[in-house]
Amino acid sequence: MSGINKFIVLIIIGLIICPFSVTAQNGARQIQPNIKKNGLNGKNIVNENNTLPRPVLAVTPREMDIGTIGSGETGSGVFALKNMVPGIMNWSTGGVEGWKIPENQKLSSTVVDDADYLRIEVHVLVSEQTVNLSKSRALFYPVEIKMTAGNGKLVCRKDLSAGQHRESIKITSAGGNRTIFITFKVVSSKELAQINLNPERMDMGSVLQGKSVSKKIRLTNKGKEILKWSVAEQKQKRTDVQIGVFKQGKYISFVNEEIRGSGTYLPSAYLKESMEIIGKWAENDGYPSSAASTNSLKFRFTGTGLILYYATYPDAGNLTVYLDEKLINEHDWFADQKEKGELLVAEGLVDAPHVVTLVNKDGHLDIEGVRVLGKDVVRGPAGWINVFPYSGSTTLETEYINVSLNAAQLTPGFYGDNIVFNSNGGEGIVEVFVEVIPDKSTKVIDVFRYSKGLDFLFTANPQAETQRLSQNAYAKDGIAFRLFVPDTPGTTSFYRWYNPLKKDHFYHYDPKGGGKQLQGYLFEGSIGNIATSRMTNTKELYRWFNSATGHHFYTTDSKGEKAVKKGYKFDGIAGYVR
Repeated sequence: MSGINKFIVLIIIGLIICPFSVTAQNGARQIQPNIKKNGLNGKNIVNENNTLPRPVLAVTPREMDIGTIGSGETGSGVFALKNMVPGIMNWSTGGVEGWKIPENQKLSSTVVDDADYLRIEVHVLVSEQTVNLSKSRALFYPVEIKMTAGNGKLVCRKDLSAGQHRESIKITSAGGNRTIFITFKVVSSKELAQINLNPERMDMGSVLQGKSVSKKIRLTNKGKEILKWSVAEQKQKRTDVQIGVFKQGKYISFVNEEIRGSGTYLPSAYLKESMEIIGKWAENDGYPSSAASTNSLKFRFTGTGLILYYATYPDAGNLTVYLDEKLINEHDWFADQKEKGELLVAEGLVDAPHVVTLVNKDGHLDIEGVRVLGKDVVRGPAGWINVFPYSGSTTLETEYINVSLNAAQLTPGFYGDNIVFNSNGGEGIVEVFVEVIPDKSTKVIDVFRYSKGLDFLFTANPQAETQRLSQNAYAKDGIAFRLFVPDTPGTTSFYRWYNPLKKDHFYHYDPKGGGKQLQGYLFEGSIGNIATSRMTNTKELYRWFNSATGHHFYTTDSKGEKAVKKGYKFDGIAGYVR
């Protein structure tokens, strides 16, 4: 080929190749990566394959120990579910493997960028079931596992024996399937440490302004494990004297500690004017107890309503309630174990005197006390209650916790507070109530003792009884104790009776004799006022009785001035004197 022809061929080839190159470059400029907008967080995600990254499910922890759970208790824990790549991921679970669940129900939720949470609650129901196996009997506990996530909930059920359990939960998602595990131990409530406080409501009675009063709480452990407990501190500031209304209503206990263990209930001194009992009321730990017969109890109160606290036993019973002589309630019960309860007798009454009558026809019933509505109870300041000891470890023994209440700088009125016990056997709370009364100048009077044989005459005014003393040839023994003048807060009249046949004097603050048989005794009036509960600087006046002669003897000597050698036996505390 000639040179001219070669040149022409090269020009033609160049014209052919150049347009394809330009076209390719223009096409390259037009080809852009496929950009997809994530509408959840506004970020641009580059994906040349036009697909989102595959989600990956991560669950933490993979196994969780819920702990030891007793009958009637609940343990819980939380699992975190997370998508390891940005985006949305749905997940679901059919519940605990091998457990009963509602038909075709599942729990499902969604992970959106951040973590989603699966909460597990393991609840051991109170009821126990005894199942006969091949050669033995096993105790099973109904257990519920509640699973919640978002707004969803799934409940699984199964009967489990006591002991350690490990259960699996399968989670299904686009990010893969995961299996998580929960472990827990089911035990009988008798195995666990369990705090028990008596009383749960403490009536400290009336205390003079600026004085103090003390009582005891009995703390016991109902379980076999060691109970470790401590008293929580009050959180009020010490400069605060009154921290708002504590409770609506004043609590009044029906306990009579002086007759505890005697078997027969009598109202305590401070209740004798407001309570009347009819029938055979036994005493249970000092509280009125009625069983197997029709007994009634009348209580007078002033307020706008009343709440009754009681305990029933494994039987059926009926309590009929009258208010101001009108039938207002018939409360029936059937219990398979001892149960404590409370009953709203009335509310919204006119703030005036009322009478409630409780008639127990059948069944075993204990009455703890009442709360009288219509009185605001103010919370006391921090530091006004002292508790000792404030911590300890208890197995089978009973701990006695001293509670001392100081009414210094408190104005007259009703006060209350909670004593909170923290322990490995649960939290315990004792409500404390007290009435602070004005501290008027307390005056006392000397009481002289005169004696003749086994007859002892006490008088605060020997001059007025000169003829009686001389005619009967009484010998003067001196000042025996001191009583209070009438109208002294916390005191009541101390009455005297005389039996001319037995030649015996009897004394009691109850004008009816406190349940004593007074046939043949002549009422001789009051010799002064006696305290019916311990007051500051008072001491016990003990009563002794000689069943062989029918004579009574009174002394502040706890040993009875050798009365035991003369055939006398201890007959209770007559009251508190100076």
